[in-house]
Amino acid sequence: MKIKTVITVLLVSLVLASCTPASTPMPTSTATNTPLPTATATVTPEPTITFTPEPTTTPVTFIEGLNNVPEPDDDFVVEVVSENYLRVMGLSREQVDLVYVEHTGIDGETFAVMLDETTGVPLAVYTDKWQKATLKFFGRQVGIVMGTDTAENPGFAEIEVSKEFERATIVVGNEWFRVEPEQGKIDSSQTAAAEKLIQLLKTEAKIHDFIGHPLVWLYPDWLLNGEFTQDEMRDIMRKRIEYAIRSHPDIQSWVVVNEPYDLNNPDRQHDPFYRVWGGFSYIQEAFHIARTTADEMGRTDVKLIFNDTDNHRANGGTTQATREIVQMLIQENLIDYVGMQMHFNQWGGVTNGIVDTDTIANEIAYYKNLGIPVLITELTYEPTEAELEMTEKEFNERLSAIFAQVVRVAIESGNVQQITFWGLTDKWLEDINWYMIFDKNAQPKQSYYIVLRTLYEGMK
Repeated sequence: MKIKTVITVLLVSLVLASCTPASTPMPTSTATNTPLPTATATVTPEPTITFTPEPTTTPVTFIEGLNNVPEPDDDFVVEVVSENYLRVMGLSREQVDLVYVEHTGIDGETFAVMLDETTGVPLAVYTDKWQKATLKFFGRQVGIVMGTDTAENPGFAEIEVSKEFERATIVVGNEWFRVEPEQGKIDSSQTAAAEKLIQLLKTEAKIHDFIGHPLVWLYPDWLLNGEFTQDEMRDIMRKRIEYAIRSHPDIQSWVVVNEPYDLNNPDRQHDPFYRVWGGFSYIQEAFHIARTTADEMGRTDVKLIFNDTDNHRANGGTTQATREIVQMLIQENLIDYVGMQMHFNQWGGVTNGIVDTDTIANEIAYYKNLGIPVLITELTYEPTEAELEMTEKEFNERLSAIFAQVVRVAIESGNVQQITFWGLTDKWLEDINWYMIFDKNAQPKQSYYIVLRTLYEGMK
């Protein structure tokens, strides 16, 4: 690997420094006189005195042209320029061209980046020590929280993936049909499972920011098939929302209502609240209950989200309904974020690898004008049949380009405050194949490194 230094316009100062170990004086020794033995005593030879030199400090070599940034050791370089990185990026080790660039961060602090100039991918970051580059670090630099879906019982590999992110969506223990399988009977093991997962992520992945998903959705059969008056339904909804929020004090944000009634989607025509209310006004009541519950707990930090799919483009199936719902919630100051799931290409938005970025940007701008930030809540990609016939190399290049376009439009919009990937790794459901930035073995794919590069390039 060739290693050289790049000095940017953000260079704070040029300092060439080196440390030469100070000369170490040899320790002195004091001899002790041993009395002569008597005639009958056995002569014992005098002990040999061994001198142990004091340890010397290993000299630190600083990178020329940077501000007191030490060179990383060889083991660390091999760790970040891994065999997986070389494989997915199609490189030999000799093709990697490492350079070091210094930047001023969004917080005004300086940091250095180890950059592979061949690919433009940042591989490591130096703040007070050298660390592997992560999505969450560079997400912070562009003002976007990088988030992830979660598994119920994550193993070592899933935890390692989670360390890339600073926000996690907790579905486990928040599915209404599991939490309350019979009316009024709470399965407390579900709540315990959610709390166990939250504590595990806090301890092992150092994630302390959580979204609860969802409060009003995933209805139990007794609610879907029951006959209730509006007052009875209102009481059912209130008890559900209050229980969930009060049971999870570590959850800072909640998807209050997810994927409500949609005439064009048979799976969503049976929304029990829409059926009784005859419209979306129940959503306003749900948000009001959530806000009141949080306020009563002294949780003024709790943020409320309306979330839907296929609302990220002007001609999306739920775009107009989302606009109406958000405007209704704004009137009562009840909404903090609108969630755009962005399941490409399950709900369109990509043609031959080209993302409809203009339409997406316009829809994000619509909410910016309303003063409502956008969260990308469930980013995935479902390939077309033609894409499934591509070679692995061709498909990975296309997937990388698609995610890069989405991340770029999010950065440039100035109104996207979160990007959450809907899955820790590639996942295959019964009728959907969702492709992510980590493979089934939790290894970074080419798309991971391209997203990392896109975030880096997006720094102002």
